[in-house]
Amino acid sequence: MENQQRNFGTWQLTSIMISSMIGVSILTIPRTSTVLLHQMGWISPILGCLLASLAVAAIVYLGKQFPGTTFVEFMPRIFGTVLGAICVFLFILYQFFNAGITARLFGEVVVTSVLPNTPLEAVIITLLLLVVFLCCHEIEVVARVNELLIPFLLLPSLLIPLVSLMNADWYNLLPFQIESWTNVMKTGLNTYTLYTGYELLMVYFAFAIPGARLGVASMTGMSFALIVYVITVVAGIAVFGYEELQRLVWPTLELIKVTQKTGWFLERFESAFLAIWVASVFTTIGNMLYATIFSLRRLFRKGLRFQQITAIVTMVPLFFLTLVPKNIVELFSFTQQFTTVGLLITIFIPILLAITQFIRNQFNNVREVNNEKGGT
Repeated sequence: MENQQRNFGTWQLTSIMISSMIGVSILTIPRTSTVLLHQMGWISPILGCLLASLAVAAIVYLGKQFPGTTFVEFMPRIFGTVLGAICVFLFILYQFFNAGITARLFGEVVVTSVLPNTPLEAVIITLLLLVVFLCCHEIEVVARVNELLIPFLLLPSLLIPLVSLMNADWYNLLPFQIESWTNVMKTGLNTYTLYTGYELLMVYFAFAIPGARLGVASMTGMSFALIVYVITVVAGIAVFGYEELQRLVWPTLELIKVTQKTGWFLERFESAFLAIWVASVFTTIGNMLYATIFSLRRLFRKGLRFQQITAIVTMVPLFFLTLVPKNIVELFSFTQQFTTVGLLITIFIPILLAITQFIRNQFNNVREVNNEKGGT
């Protein structure tokens, strides 16, 4: 296996994390967050963040324990060859399917909102070709692309929901009352998926420079995503009310249409927003698929040529995978079922890895102390 330079700084890791987490879900979050919690739906992103933060803390711990190695190397070292190989396979498969779902959601948004006469297949193929091009380069290119595009993501993500609050009816947020704690738990388990993408750090942390602050990068990324999601949900509820949100497929786009009526922006501002949003989705899917294909490269101990061939070959099944749901209702249903699988792979496995490694370290420390006492 070729040795690759570790040259990702703290800001580059932060950019990768933010770009990986903020994507398609920002367009649906006002609706999904208010299904069970109604006017208190703004709590949903906070609950999801708390759950995801446990896994992020575990990944940071693993990154510090195994510097310069990806999950492909350290999972078998922690869990053993067989169980570790199963976990590696599950992680790679999860990222592949997740990228497919995200690509299909992207296609649906573009076709229904901007290009109604364009075939869905054409939109998805165009996106996948761009991702293939990214996957044909070394990993440093991924960091540079994320770093380059992150400014275009940060400002609109915060500005649009804030400006839309000019049309808010604050009574829509009342009363401040939780009707069912069971629904709170269900919503928390569902909305952690807003932050999925953090698990990719089990690949990208391997290329952090020795002085990079993994904890700072992770906390900054999670904090920004949390602020964006909470503001977006608050704006959605305040402007439309939770009942109306359930009737909107892409509620955040409707927020943008309300925003442009204030006179702040040009006509058809949602098209301009989607142009920026395309860059966000590109980095999200690009980071996922790059991590998947690069992991296969590390698994088989191959070089860049293997990665390029794998990227081209895997795009064919991925394209057909995106077309499996017959309509948007099936797509949302499939996404919901996929959430349960993701809970195991992105939450449970990283935490279990960190706990196992921590116990092993404690056991080794006790054994070393005993050996020293025995030697004396």
